[in-house]
Amino acid sequence: MLVDQVKNLAGSPTFADIGAGTGAIAYALADMGLTGYAVEPNIEMVAVGQRLGRAYPTVSWINAPGECTGLADGTLDWVCYSSSFHWTNKSEALREVMRILRPRGFFTITTFLNDLETDPFQLEIEAKLRDMVPALRRARLPYVAEMETYEALLNQYPELGNCISLATTEAISMSEEQYLNYWAGFHDIPSQVSPEVWTSILQMVAGTFRNRQPTSIRFRSMAWHSQRD
Repeated sequence: MLVDQVKNLAGSPTFADIGAGTGAIAYALADMGLTGYAVEPNIEMVAVGQRLGRAYPTVSWINAPGECTGLADGTLDWVCYSSSFHWTNKSEALREVMRILRPRGFFTITTFLNDLETDPFQLEIEAKLRDMVPALRRARLPYVAEMETYEALLNQYPELGNCISLATTEAISMSEEQYLNYWAGFHDIPSQVSPEVWTSILQMVAGTFRNRQPTSIRFRSMAWHSQRD
């Protein structure tokens, strides 16, 4: 839906996906006919993204942070952050967005989280995790609290407005390996426990998956979408 809206603004829109990681979102946008930039501060991720993106000549890579992208003034129809805006200095990142965005261009923040409200399989894993590490502090809680500020932030920012907030829950088929890889990407848990406990947690996740054999895993995707004056 957001891509269609951007295409209504410009027939051949140019985007920047900031905090692009290894390029999954940037390449998905390229598949939908957009041309643009994958901006990523981590040089190792840029290297992987460039290697994966040899079939995507319409996506150019920039090794830079969101606060200082190096892109030219007023050249983009769409600037988006995909699960990366929370890593930035918000005021500096938004100032950079307004610098590189054309008048009437769009700015979008998107993210996704595992569904810990309606997915019984993932709720079971979280309960087991709490039993294993009762004092564990999850990064999810402050992250969710920050997301609740995004709509007001974009509506109140000069030259931005009419922010719409979107959310959907989707059931995704995943193998045990895919789900373990998803868990292995967490940073908040291994930073608080020993390597041995972290290994035990991953073994618990794998064992629970093997026992329950879930047909799908539920995730919740959210977006905050605003247009420049």
